[in-house]
Amino acid sequence: MANKERKIERHQLLSYLAFGLVAMLLAYLIVAHTPLKRTIPGYPSRETQLAAIENYRKIDSLEKVIDLWAFQVANIQRVVTGREALPLDSMRLARVNTEVDAEDLARYEESDSLLRAQVERIDAEQQARPAPERIEALRNVPFKRPLKGTLGEGFRPGGSHAFVEVTAPSGTPFCAILDGIIVSADWNEREGCTLWMQHDGDLTSIYRQAGKLSRSVGEQVKAGTQLGVVGETGELSNAHILLELRYKNQPVDPTLYIDF
Repeated sequence: MANKERKIERHQLLSYLAFGLVAMLLAYLIVAHTPLKRTIPGYPSRETQLAAIENYRKIDSLEKVIDLWAFQVANIQRVVTGREALPLDSMRLARVNTEVDAEDLARYEESDSLLRAQVERIDAEQQARPAPERIEALRNVPFKRPLKGTLGEGFRPGGSHAFVEVTAPSGTPFCAILDGIIVSADWNEREGCTLWMQHDGDLTSIYRQAGKLSRSVGEQVKAGTQLGVVGETGELSNAHILLELRYKNQPVDPTLYIDF
């Protein structure tokens, strides 16, 4: 009797265990394959999954950009050290090996140091160079603005750009900046129409690359008198004139005395 009762109890225990396992399996299947799984703490939502996919895509894109930058830096190092640059087609999909041997790195650092030293020297020279000052004798000279336009490239002392560029629509008239006499008025392929005026006080004004001149050599003109019109001539393609001002045959910056 006792053995029979123990068999019944064992059978009931196995039945409960089997029922529990089946219940757990059913619960797992229900939770794993239905929206109920999103109620589990820590389980990623659909938005989180989409954000993770987008972040992975961005990381992959950034890695490709970094690879391209590394390839370009490696090519710069090769060129600076006297080696031939690699074609872009040679860049692999994997990360580019940008390691440089000690000799190449030394040559690159030396070239970079020389370039930096040259840039610093030029910058120091420019900072040490005093700013142009107005000439006392020209402070009260009643200069006229030659035309209504826009200042382009400015005056550079000590170089080949001893004038200012004034751009304006083609056909805009330009005038004399002071009373004076026209001493030269001609045309050539390089400078277009060019006019020279001599003024009192050892002053000379020169108007280069004009489109057309309306005055002749020997004429006495007053300040503000039209001398010609702007046009697309000379070496530059935009309509303009180049105004040069000389005092005692030395170029001076017109913008120090004329309000453009």
